[in-house]
Amino acid sequence: MLASAAAATLFLAACDKGAKAPEGQVVATVDGKEVTIHELNGELATIPNRGGDAPRKLVESVALARVVERKMLAAEAEKLKLDKSPQFLLAKQRADEGLLVQALQGDIQRKVPAATREAAQKFVAENPQVFGDRKIFTLDQIQFLRPANIDQLGLKDAKTMADVERILTDANVEYRRAPQQVDSLSVNPALTKEIIRITATSNGEPFMFADQPAGAPAPVIYVNNVTATKSQPFTGEKAISYAQNILQRQNVQKSLADALKRYQTDYKPKIVYGKGYGPPVFPKAPPRTGVASPAAPAAAPATGSAAPATTPAAAPAATPAG
Repeated sequence: MLASAAAATLFLAACDKGAKAPEGQVVATVDGKEVTIHELNGELATIPNRGGDAPRKLVESVALARVVERKMLAAEAEKLKLDKSPQFLLAKQRADEGLLVQALQGDIQRKVPAATREAAQKFVAENPQVFGDRKIFTLDQIQFLRPANIDQLGLKDAKTMADVERILTDANVEYRRAPQQVDSLSVNPALTKEIIRITATSNGEPFMFADQPAGAPAPVIYVNNVTATKSQPFTGEKAISYAQNILQRQNVQKSLADALKRYQTDYKPKIVYGKGYGPPVFPKAPPRTGVASPAAPAAAPATGSAAPATTPAAAPAATPAG
């Protein structure tokens, strides 16, 4: 792809030998339309790893070829008046609105004060199960999408992982069984507490929690049995830095949520729906079956800190399957 794009650059340059060479902030022109250094830098930012080991000038030429080609094709589309079609105008409006939302989110995020060292130290002290008493659990885990008839499956009677497999197989529920690790550094602290509590009292019986990962069509049920527990304290400056990152993310999310709530309140009297349309009305949640409700996403590792094991997002509580 690099060679192809570079060749395209040479071809386009050769075709434009008669035009005056651009100067200053302008790095190229396409039928008189300028390509600026800022556009080029923006395109460079979209190239993964900036081309890896490829020479800088080659990567730059590839990025410039992309911009030139895009402007060339866009000009042809405009000649055909495709930019006037209803489909294009709707797509452009949606894209423009999405970019404005991103800009607003970025503006809100930039105004959030940095989490202080003192707040991070307090967070570390108040969450020993994440830091000083950090534990890594090895789980025998079964995962499956929550079926609508989960209440009728009889999972509450399962005493072993084999029982769970048999119940799911008999009910024709697809599942996946594989070992997993849950690192208390990267999950909701409430889940860690529940795992410790349950493993101390469940006599080896499996326990369940639920989550709905992004893109999943339904909540995912995780049935687990702890097979090993390892203590691995996380302390010192790395722990404080990690805590600062967690607090900063929490503060940003709170600011974004508060802003959304404020905008919704401000705009509520300004929104008028047509007949038969209105805001969504969600059905009532089904009765709980012993499986915990999903919680906020697990905390991600801070940049430069020890990378925790990959884990599913945590639920606030875990419940014995039996």
